[in-house]
Amino acid sequence: MVVGDLADVVSALTGLGADAWVVPAAAGRVAVLPREDAYDRADADGLARLLSATLRTRVLSSTVIDSDAVFMAVYRDGDRIHEYVSERAVLVDWFIGDNGAPGFRLGGVEYPADAEYPTGPGGADPGVFAPLGVGPVDLDRLGVTLRGEFGTDGKVFAEFQHRLIVKAMNLDPAGLTTAFRWARQEDLPGAVRVKPAPAVTDGSAVVKVVLVTPLPLDADPVAAGQLLADATAGGPLSLRAVVGCAGVLHGAAGGAEIFNAQLRMRSRTAAYYIELRGNGGDPRQILNAARQVWTQALRNRYQAAAGQGPELINLTDEQFDLGFSRATDYCSTP
Repeated sequence: MVVGDLADVVSALTGLGADAWVVPAAAGRVAVLPREDAYDRADADGLARLLSATLRTRVLSSTVIDSDAVFMAVYRDGDRIHEYVSERAVLVDWFIGDNGAPGFRLGGVEYPADAEYPTGPGGADPGVFAPLGVGPVDLDRLGVTLRGEFGTDGKVFAEFQHRLIVKAMNLDPAGLTTAFRWARQEDLPGAVRVKPAPAVTDGSAVVKVVLVTPLPLDADPVAAGQLLADATAGGPLSLRAVVGCAGVLHGAAGGAEIFNAQLRMRSRTAAYYIELRGNGGDPRQILNAARQVWTQALRNRYQAAAGQGPELINLTDEQFDLGFSRATDYCSTP
């Protein structure tokens, strides 16, 4: 969450080559949702530090880990000036030593298993966080949420606590409590998508598409994926493809659209995230040429009847990239 104007934040992110959603969080407060890497981790702290240095302002980074803890840090002019964790016990790194005895590490120091370690919140100072909010912030209410004093003996999920902290600062939690991969522009009024500048290529066009096809029960889905990759080399255009064989379907990666296509086929199916590259033709021509060779190859190999697929599904770049990164196997054009 950046203290500043949305236009300035968008400009700074563009200059940094960042990939993120930018969402209004309140007057003079902007939420930034950095894109996750292949391991579903987003470097909120690294981007917060860069933005605070670039814009010479204050930035609050927030990370929720496995519903167990909220981590927050305040940056000013590129320096981290305050840290908060909702439960210090999550900082304890347990291990088994070479002698078979258990122990733990904390702050880079090793301790025996029976040593005491800190628990409860750390850095829960409402006076530090209140200036990052807007309007008159109730310090008592903010302190309660930072300390997690909710009057219950049961577990309070970190996502819930994070949302209450944000609301206690009079900020809109819609963007600040949403991960990039779950962000949808229709759910986030005023959201702006910032993308890094496209890399310079050899002039070829890249097309991303999902293919869903029926397969016989004895067919190997990975072998079918290689069939699709091989088929692109024999079409009317000079094409190459990388085919990602989908294992588990993810909702944020177009799972609903793919699942509905599978239902329409009423048979065993396989789904593939395919990145096509062609040196001739526009994206529409590339896709049409690929559709022809894929359809023919599947019919020749599996005797699929006319009208039985395959079906091509267009997703957003974010949906496709997430699904492609989660593929279980990859097949490439020779």
